[in-house]
Amino acid sequence: MVWSPVTGAASYQVLQYDPATGGYADALPAGSPSTRTDMVPRQSAAVADSYRYAVRSLDAKGNPAAPVEITLKLADRPEAIPAFKTTANRFDEGVMVEWSSVDPWTVDERPLPTYKIIRTDTATGETDIVDQCKPNSSVDQPLDDPDTYWTWADDDAPLSARKQVNGSCWDVQGKSETTYEYRVVTTDRYGHVSQAGPPATETTPDTQRPATVQDLTAERVPLGVRLTWTPPADTDVSGYRAWQGVTDPDSGETVWKNNCWTGSSLTRTEILCPTVPDGTTHVYKVAAMDDHRDDPLGVLHPAEVSVTLPDTQPPGWTETEVREGQYPDLYVGCSESSGLGDCSRFASYRVERWDPVTAAYVALAEGAMGDAAFYMDTTVHEDRLGLYYYRVVRLDASGVEAVTRSTAYGIWDSWL
Repeated sequence: MVWSPVTGAASYQVLQYDPATGGYADALPAGSPSTRTDMVPRQSAAVADSYRYAVRSLDAKGNPAAPVEITLKLADRPEAIPAFKTTANRFDEGVMVEWSSVDPWTVDERPLPTYKIIRTDTATGETDIVDQCKPNSSVDQPLDDPDTYWTWADDDAPLSARKQVNGSCWDVQGKSETTYEYRVVTTDRYGHVSQAGPPATETTPDTQRPATVQDLTAERVPLGVRLTWTPPADTDVSGYRAWQGVTDPDSGETVWKNNCWTGSSLTRTEILCPTVPDGTTHVYKVAAMDDHRDDPLGVLHPAEVSVTLPDTQPPGWTETEVREGQYPDLYVGCSESSGLGDCSRFASYRVERWDPVTAAYVALAEGAMGDAAFYMDTTVHEDRLGLYYYRVVRLDASGVEAVTRSTAYGIWDSWL
C-alpha cells in the first residue's frame, strides 16, 4: 500500500476490516502508528477473495483524521508474491532445491500455491523449466510435482505473514557436473504468476556412468565361461557387474540375470559365469560401475559378448542352474517342506555322479531313508572350475526308483 503524505500528519495508522467481528484490527506489521507512507499490511482476517483496509493520519497529539478505505481484490492483482528464500544443495544423484514463500492474502491450508523452478546453466546461460521432481523415497518412483507444505512463519519471513509455504524439489534432470542457478516462480490460486525468487547456485554431482569396458572376452571353462576385459578410461570406476542372458520360460524373452561368481584369486577385470554347457550360444554383459552401485542395467554402458558352449550334459538333463561349492552337498532326506510328496513311500536313497568317460552314472553312496539328510562329495574339491552332474534317486520298499532330483555343481568358492 502506498499513499501521499498529509500536511501536518505526524504518523499514520493502517487498519484491516474483519468481516467476522465487524471491527478493525491494526494491520501494520511492526504496530501502529508509523511515519512511513508505504507498507505491506498484515493480513489478519480469514482468507478470502478480497480485503478492506483503511489508512488514517494522526497529528503530533495522536488525534486521527477520517480514514480512507481501499479494497484489495485478489483476482485483480497483477502477479503473485515470489519466494523470499531459496537454497540448493547437492543431494545424492541430483540437487535438492528448497524454498519458502509467503502470501498473506491467499495462503491457507489448501489449496497452496504451485511452483516451478527456472534452472540456468551459469556457463552457457541455457535455461530450462523444472516442474517435475524425484520423490525423496527409498523406493524408485516416477517424477512428480514439487513437494509443498505450510507452517507458521519463520523469524526470517516478511513481517506481514502469519503462515508460509515451504517447498522442495529433488532435481535429477540436470547435466552431470554442471553449475546451475535456481530461481523459484510462484503461481497463486488465481493463476497469477510471480517474478522469479532469489537465486541459489549449486553444481550437480557426477551422474555420467563409466564408459564401456574394452576387449570383453569369453573363455570356455568346464563350469561355464570366464569373462575378462580391459577397464575404461574413467577414473571413478569402483567395480564391475556381469549379467547372463537367460530365456524367460513364460515369455520366451531374454532377461539379464546377475548370477556370476567372483573369487579372491580373480582380478578386478575377471569373473566366472556358471552356465550348463548345452550346445547353444550364450550371451553376457559387463558394465563398469561408479559409486551409484544400485543403478539398473538400462542406465549403464555395458559391453556384450556371445559364446557357443559344447554339450556336456548327461542324456535327458533339463536343469539350467549351476550351484557353487567346493564340496557338493546333496539333500538325501525328505520332509514336508522338501516338495517330494509323501515321505513314507521312500525306503532308501542312492547318490550318483555322471562319469563322462564311461557315459554313465556312478553310485557314490546308498542308505536308508532317515539315516542321513545330506551327502557331501569330498573327492572333487581340488578340481577348481570343474563341473559335475549329480542325481539323488529315492526308492520305494520294493527297490523301484520313485523320485529323482538332479543338481549340477561348479567347483568354486568366493574365497578361492
